Amino acid sequence: MHDFLQKKFTTGQFAALYGINKRTLMYYDSIDLFKPAIVKGNGYRYYTYGQSCLFDAIQLLRKLRVPLEDIKKHLVHCTPQKTRTVLYNQSQMLEQEIAELMWLQRVVQNKIKSMEANLEMDCSKIEIIESKAEAIVVSEPTSEASMEQTMKVTLKFMRDCYHTRTYNGYPLGYMMDAAKVQQGDFSQLTNCFYRIDEKNSEAMKWTYKPAGRYLVSYYRGPWTEMDPTLQLLADYANHHGLTFIGHAYLESILDDTTAAVEDPYYCESKISILLK
Repeated sequence: MHDFLQKKFTTGQFAALYGINKRTLMYYDSIDLFKPAIVKGNGYRYYTYGQSCLFDAIQLLRKLRVPLEDIKKHLVHCTPQKTRTVLYNQSQMLEQEIAELMWLQRVVQNKIKSMEANLEMDCSKIEIIESKAEAIVVSEPTSEASMEQTMKVTLKFMRDCYHTRTYNGYPLGYMMDAAKVQQGDFSQLTNCFYRIDEKNSEAMKWTYKPAGRYLVSYYRGPWTEMDPTLQLLADYANHHGLTFIGHAYLESILDDTTAAVEDPYYCESKISILLK
């Protein structure tokens, strides 16, 4: 066993065993992290098989992204208790990163689904659809706020949703008072909102976009020129004896990952208004 553990390897041979560049071993040697077991008078360096356990430990800690300086300090005063603490801390970090990656995967998958579901959009069509309740998270009211305050509320809402992972990849939407829309008043947004995945959104309070009949149309163009489409919906409702209640929901189909760079105010939106 002694002979087996003392079998010598050159720097290149030892590096090849681990599939790493020998410059890594040379660097570890230069910072006194992992030194060769034997240094001959001619400067030749040799590592032994018996050093493999220590090098395996260093490799694991590096994969766990423990800084080299911390690894060096840990190895100087290494005990089973201290090693357990290091591994526990890194395990906690990995759990956080796994949760972050799972959230990002949901975001990307929902973006793909949203885009695929709205590849074909008929802006000339107005229709009445029956819709199930949808979970949404809603910002603070902005109906009585100035333009500057509305922007502050909206940006804070977006940041909060992102940092709490309430944001699930669906584009930002806006709400308006449905009764005012029917009267031809399109001047004020009451809130902004995100659709969410109910089972994955526990960080912020959420509510529902109500189930029921909705008058729906689609719009493609600058945000600033959406009023005529809203007027068409109001005219349609008035002509057919329909009554708007609750809110009008302006749901973006595009978001910043797909918006036209040459026109930052371009949008493709679904406009739905709850009917009495």
